[in-house]
Amino acid sequence: MAERILIVSNKDIDLKLIRRIIDSNRFDIVAYTPSHDIKKLIFSGDFAAILADYDFVEDRVVEWIDILQITKSRSCLILYGDKCSTDNIAEILRKGAYGFIPRPLLEERIYTTLIDGLENRKAFIEILAMIDEQKNANERLEQEKLSLRKKNQELDFINRFSCEVAYDLSWKDILSKMIKAGFLNIIDSDIISVLYRIGNEWYFSCYLPGVLSDNSSVVKMEEDICDKFFSLTGERILTKEVSISVHSSDANELSNIPSFSSDQLILPLIHRERPLGALVILPKNSILLKNKNSELLSTLLNILVMSLNNAQEYNKIIKMTIRDGLTGVYNQKGFKEFIECEFQKARRYKRPVSMIMIDVDNFKAINDSLGHLAGDYVLIELAKRLNNALRKTDILVRYGGDEFAIILPDTKMNEAEVLIDRILSSVKYDFFNWKCDNFLVEISYGIAVISELGLMDNANDLISLADYRLYNAKRRLHQYSPITCNGSLPVFGTYLAS
Repeated sequence: MAERILIVSNKDIDLKLIRRIIDSNRFDIVAYTPSHDIKKLIFSGDFAAILADYDFVEDRVVEWIDILQITKSRSCLILYGDKCSTDNIAEILRKGAYGFIPRPLLEERIYTTLIDGLENRKAFIEILAMIDEQKNANERLEQEKLSLRKKNQELDFINRFSCEVAYDLSWKDILSKMIKAGFLNIIDSDIISVLYRIGNEWYFSCYLPGVLSDNSSVVKMEEDICDKFFSLTGERILTKEVSISVHSSDANELSNIPSFSSDQLILPLIHRERPLGALVILPKNSILLKNKNSELLSTLLNILVMSLNNAQEYNKIIKMTIRDGLTGVYNQKGFKEFIECEFQKARRYKRPVSMIMIDVDNFKAINDSLGHLAGDYVLIELAKRLNNALRKTDILVRYGGDEFAIILPDTKMNEAEVLIDRILSSVKYDFFNWKCDNFLVEISYGIAVISELGLMDNANDLISLADYRLYNAKRRLHQYSPITCNGSLPVFGTYLAS
């Protein structure tokens, strides 16, 4: 039987697009019309999914989510649009909407988001079915009070676990939330840890029954788990790129960590055949854990996979908000996040990191002579050339106006100088072509390396040093004087092509 999908939008173009992408043989598509009572249609239609245009429904969606939860509706709610802010998106997702798709990505992501949402819905229905089944069993089997008490404890734990974990969109404190929900009381274990990825970054979070004076044992455990994760999933993780965090009970001091053995359980977190991480448990009694908690562990894994996938999707949305609308590179908001992250990694692992600040020489003259659209073209074209000269690990940012910043992880000063030479070659010897005008554009730059900072110990110091050197370079510029007579080539800058 085809699953029913409700589309709530006042734009015919949206309806046509969604109808074209979604398989009509698999889904029964119902489109909202002005004659419909939207509330009545939503709550009486038994829809597998509701696709709604946030620009049309706006804040009404919050009321819908509340009523859907109160009525225990099993509909999956997916929103799309342009007007919703990042904070509103986060609040809507926390309340229970499955996902939000920016309108420019609707055609690209609507189908996979719908399929993922229906899978999410299926897992949620299974959990509800499990709870309903247990309640029925409790009414039928009064004589099995001891068994039912244990089951009720597990269900209570699942509810707490789901509340703590299911809509955690960052996963930074995921292990603390698992423990807060009572994980250690239900799953009797010495050590629990979670290996997971958000975007392209890997994290390893470990709980220990005491405090370690030396983290080397945790690092060894993380390496061991990464190796076993590779043997289970075929995905290789570079352990030096994994961020490690340790949580402890603070009960006593540990001289070492109990050694991992064949008794450890490594349970991969896999979404649609893609490994996202693993839950690792070192139980006190592995046989008892496997025999009595297999169903419970399966449910917990479902919840963790749903939560981690939600965090992945949210991370994608957040990344979209840190892109510059003109050039497509990261904006200053993204820059602050990246530089802080790379600075801390460099300090922690004693690795170099460099920064280059770049400024277009006489950019105002370009705007004044050729117009602001020409200025926009220069910024877009320059961003492309910078990107083409960079490595995959380098991070390009439009810092503001005509200024760009480049973060260079694992890069020393001499390596940064080689890179800037490559950038200069790609700019100063290649004409910028705007309509019928061909002209040269020059840039100034300043480079700073973390090893130069000495006692200064924050990312702002690295930025200030690179910016100071850029400022000194700008002071040495000649006065702008483009050559424009008789169709000759205007030159914006001081480095002239020979």
